[in-house]
Amino acid sequence: MPRVIIILLLMAILIVPVSAQDPGLPDSLIIDMVAAEMGAPSIMLPVYVVTDDPVAEIILPLQWESFDNQINLAGAYYFNTLLEWDETSDTVNLAFSQMLVRGINDTGGDPNPVLDTDYQRELAMFIRIVIHDEAGEQFVPIYNYIDETWGHVQFVLDNGETSFDPIVVAGGVLYQAVGIDEYDNLPAEISLNQNYPNPFNPDTEISFAIPKSGQVSLEIYDILGRRITTLLSDNLEAGYYSARWNGTDESGNTVSTGMYFYTLNTGDTRISKKMLLLK
Repeated sequence: MPRVIIILLLMAILIVPVSAQDPGLPDSLIIDMVAAEMGAPSIMLPVYVVTDDPVAEIILPLQWESFDNQINLAGAYYFNTLLEWDETSDTVNLAFSQMLVRGINDTGGDPNPVLDTDYQRELAMFIRIVIHDEAGEQFVPIYNYIDETWGHVQFVLDNGETSFDPIVVAGGVLYQAVGIDEYDNLPAEISLNQNYPNPFNPDTEISFAIPKSGQVSLEIYDILGRRITTLLSDNLEAGYYSARWNGTDESGNTVSTGMYFYTLNTGDTRISKKMLLLK
């Protein structure tokens, strides 16, 4: 199976909605995916947050998988709201390929801002990825796990009592001789990937692959099954494609917050996935 297909399937599998006890709309933590060319000594991986609640503490256990143990996480650099918090720390356990990130907004003294992005995506940190000279071509997935001491990913509200599990979108590092879009291998099977980002506001990207040419449509539906808009309807050659939805219907009107479905139809195959629009 071509490497690009494996990577896209991995990303679809690694989008992990953990248990939700969120008091409002789902908050999320998004680990990006980046590509590094052979010979690069390191690369920075963005991590974003989307919240509608006053988050005052973050617990983020991360794990990664490098088949030759030559690509590793090496700490975090904090930005925006987290940069103003009293305590942000990260510890790396190379033996188990794990990193624990913790942040607390206020440990005493002058008050500090809580993390409340009002449904907007905000850069929370960059994770530094170290690439050793002996590293081979690979995709290194980075995802959340349950830590023996600190447990699962948690957001704690500013009352200090309410905590919940945000939706976590996993990411990773693609290390290879060429960029992610430069492979000329044709897909072996049809695939529809999870939209990114998800949840999203105001727009999101949907990517898919088709193994043979033919008529293809990509449509958006609401939870009642009503078609909202058609992103594309055309004869396409075999290959990899993506389309962007800006959260509007066919008349250009902005749709409301909620769950939507996107459907890929090739005539003999129909695949649907759900996504969440936040405002």
